[in-house]
Amino acid sequence: MIKVIILDFDGVIVESLNIKTEAFRELFSGYPRYLERIMSYHFENISVSRYVKFEHIYNRILGESYDKEKAEETGKRFSVLVRQRIIECPWVGGAEEFLKHFSLILPLYITSATPQQELETILHARGLLEYFKGVYGTPPWEKYDAMQKIMLHEKVTPQEIVYIGDSLEDFKVAQRAGVHFVGRLNQESFEDLAVPVYKDMRGVRGHVQKTVSEGRKEVGLS
Repeated sequence: MIKVIILDFDGVIVESLNIKTEAFRELFSGYPRYLERIMSYHFENISVSRYVKFEHIYNRILGESYDKEKAEETGKRFSVLVRQRIIECPWVGGAEEFLKHFSLILPLYITSATPQQELETILHARGLLEYFKGVYGTPPWEKYDAMQKIMLHEKVTPQEIVYIGDSLEDFKVAQRAGVHFVGRLNQESFEDLAVPVYKDMRGVRGHVQKTVSEGRKEVGLS
């Protein structure tokens, strides 16, 4: 029986992936010789923390030093490029209805590669914080660690959690944590994986609702 729903943010709740892709392109536009490699690395690691990407790009691609000061400066520049655009960007189809429906039934959580403070700022500006019992951004929270924290807090097993993501990295995290996974089809393919995948959150909502209803029947609830 599903007792907790955890969602990724970018590409699951809002259509923000292209915003972040263009921000990476703009951020490193001063390195035209390396831009193709930088963007290829970005596309191969869509769900990885931007700070992990920055470190790899500076150290492994550009051959430059990367320290705390560089991380903070680059992170601030990136946030300026994306924050307001994400606040104003469209919903993933059916996402708003999903949140309104399930927030009245089950505890909802977010785990995201977006930094904690920025994520909370965006959720507040979009009026979404009220839907979530907890919000975990990266940093400080890696998605797997956030799932472990949620399990302990809610006193549930992995099989009582469903995680909704839109990337292969999301699937791998769910698999490692032992939780159910439902995919939102976006920029990555799940066709070789035996997981339920839907083009938008309307399909995801139908699948999760069916799973929740069947679980309630099994334990004698209606």
